[in-house]
Amino acid sequence: MQVATSSTHVVLLVLLALLTSSVAAIKLGNPMSYVMGQPIPLRVNSLTSVSKIMPMEWYSMPWCAPSKADRKKFRNSQNLGEILWGDQVEISLFNVEALNNITCSKLCDPILNGEKEKTLLTKRVEENYRGNLLLDGLPVAEEGSGKKGRISKSVAMGFPLGVPKKATGTGNTIIHNHLAFTIQFHPQPQTETGIIPGFDDDVDTYRIVGFYVTPMSVDHATAPCNDKFDAESAPPVLTTADEITWTYSVRWEESDIEWSTRWDVYMKSSAVESRIHWFSILNSLLIVFLLTSMIGFILVRALRRDLARYNDPEAIQEERDETGWKLIHGDVFRKPDGAGLLAVCVGSGMQLFGMTLTAIVFAAVGFVSPANRGSLIVAMIFLFVLLGSWSGYTTARLAKLFKMKSWKIVFVTGVFFPGQMFLGYFLLNFVHWGNHAASATPITAMLTLAALWMCVSVPLVLLGGAIGYRHDEITVPTKVNSIPRSIPPQPWYLEYPWAAIIPGVLPFGAAFIESVFILGSVWQGRVYYVFGFLALVFVIVLVTCAEATIVLIYFQLVNLDYRWWWKSFVASGSYGFWLFAYSIFYYSTALTIRSWWSSVLYYGYMLMISYFFFILTGAVGFVAAFIFVRAIYGSIKVE
Repeated sequence: MQVATSSTHVVLLVLLALLTSSVAAIKLGNPMSYVMGQPIPLRVNSLTSVSKIMPMEWYSMPWCAPSKADRKKFRNSQNLGEILWGDQVEISLFNVEALNNITCSKLCDPILNGEKEKTLLTKRVEENYRGNLLLDGLPVAEEGSGKKGRISKSVAMGFPLGVPKKATGTGNTIIHNHLAFTIQFHPQPQTETGIIPGFDDDVDTYRIVGFYVTPMSVDHATAPCNDKFDAESAPPVLTTADEITWTYSVRWEESDIEWSTRWDVYMKSSAVESRIHWFSILNSLLIVFLLTSMIGFILVRALRRDLARYNDPEAIQEERDETGWKLIHGDVFRKPDGAGLLAVCVGSGMQLFGMTLTAIVFAAVGFVSPANRGSLIVAMIFLFVLLGSWSGYTTARLAKLFKMKSWKIVFVTGVFFPGQMFLGYFLLNFVHWGNHAASATPITAMLTLAALWMCVSVPLVLLGGAIGYRHDEITVPTKVNSIPRSIPPQPWYLEYPWAAIIPGVLPFGAAFIESVFILGSVWQGRVYYVFGFLALVFVIVLVTCAEATIVLIYFQLVNLDYRWWWKSFVASGSYGFWLFAYSIFYYSTALTIRSWWSSVLYYGYMLMISYFFFILTGAVGFVAAFIFVRAIYGSIKVE
C-alpha cells in the first residue's frame, strides 16, 4: 500500500511538472511600452501563398539580408508550435524607431540580378506569394477599403510580393520593391507602464496598436530615395530588371485604440460574418432540437411502452415479444469481433475528445493569446500527452469488460493513433523538405515530438491502464448466451455502408458553416479567433453525434441485430468521412492550388484531420450508445 501511495505521488509530481511547462508555453503576451526614438525590432516571417500552400523562407528571395550568423542566432529562439505551423520568424534590416517618421530609406545597396534571380522573382510573384512581417508581435496587414455597413475594416494579412502579368495587362510581372509602413500608436501614462530602465521617470511612453503596409513598385532612377521621395511619379519595376533597390518608409499616427483591443481588427468578424455565425448556431440547434424530439417523443415513448409490456407479469407472451429488442438480451453484450481494436479506438478517441475540448475552452476564455505564435499548437501537444492516462484508463476498462486483460492492448493504445499521425506527418514532411519550404520540420523538432510521445505519453497511457485494470469490471445487466442468436435480414438503411455514413450527415451539417471559416483560416490565410462560437458548435456536434447514434442503434436492436458495438463507433465517426468529402469540394471551388505537390499536402493533411475527427466522434457515439443500451436492458426483467 505504501508503494502504491509513493508511486501515486511520483505520478502527480510528473503531471504537475508537465502542466507547469504547458502553462508556461501558452502564457499571455505582455504589453510593451516605448519611448520616442527607441529602436523597435521588425521581424520577417515566411512567405505564404494560397496557390502553393508551402511557405518559403523570407531570405530565399534575392533581396537584402543580414549575415547568416546573426540569422542563425535568432532562429534558435523559436518554439515548437511556431516550427510545426511553418512560421520562420527572423531578424531584418528594417530600422524602425518609435515615433520617428522615415520618408524613404534603403535596406542595402542596389542588388544586381542574374537570370536565376529574375526567374525566381517572377515565379514567386506569379505564384501569388505574400510577405509577412511582425512588429511588437503584430502581423502586418494591408488595410482594405471596407464596405458600407461593416463593423470593422477589411484587412488582408501580409502584402503581395508584386503584380502578376495577368493583372498588369502588359505581359510583364511587377515586383514591389518599396514598403510604406503605417504604424499606429497609443500614448500610455507612465503610471500604467512603470519606469523604463535608462529613461527619466516622467518620459512619455507609447504602445503600438496597429501595423499596416502599402506595397509599391518604384523605379528609384526616376524617384530617388531621399527626403523628397515621391513614389507616385515613378514607373514600376519589373522582375526582369537587372538592378533593384529595396526601400521602405515609415509613418506614425496616433490612435484611440487601446493595446488590449489591438487584435480586434484581425479577429473581429464583419456584421455579415457575425450573422452567418449566428445562423450556423441556430441551424445547428434546430438539428439538435429535431433529434432530441425524435428521441423524446418516439424512442422514450416506445421504450416506456415496451418496458411496461416486458415487465408486466400478466401480459401475454406474444404481446411481450411484439417489439423484439428484448429477444436479443442474451446477445446484446456479446463480445464483438475485433474487440481489442475497438477498445484501442475508443480509448484514443476519448483522449482526443479531452484534448480538443480543453484546447477550445482555453482559447475561448483567452488563455491562448494570438501574440504568442504557435501557443495553441503547443497547448494541444501537451494536453494530448497529459491525457494519455485517460486513454489508457478507458482502454483498460473496456478490455476488462471484454475479458481481454492484456498489457499489449494498453500499449497499442499508446502507439496506435500517435504512430499513425507521426508517420503521416513524417511522410508529408518529405514534400516540404524536397521543395525547400520554410514549413519543413527540422529533425530536432521531430525528435522532440518522438521523445514526448515515447517517453511521456506512452508511460502515462500505461499508468492509466494500470489504474483501469485495478478498477472493478464494468457490469452489464444481462448475461451472454453460449450460442449466438441468428440475425434476420436487415432493412437497407441498417446495412453497411449506409448505416455507417448516413448518421454523420447530421453532425457535419451542424458544423458546416464553422468548418468553412476554419478551412479558410488554415488554407487561405484568414484569421479565425471566434472560439466562443467554435466551443458552442463543438458541443452541438458532440450532442448530435450521440443522439444520431442512439436513434440508429435503437432501430437496429428493434430489428434483432445485436452487432451494435462497431456500428455505433463507425456511424458516429462518419462525421470525419463527410468532412473529407467536403474538403474535396472545397479544393475544387474555393482554392486556387496549382502545384501537384501542394495538392498532395492538402489532401494528406485533410485526410489526417478527417481521421482525427473519425476517431474522436466515433468514441463519443460509442459511449452514448453503450450508456443507452446498458440503460434500457437494465430496466427490464429477464427470466
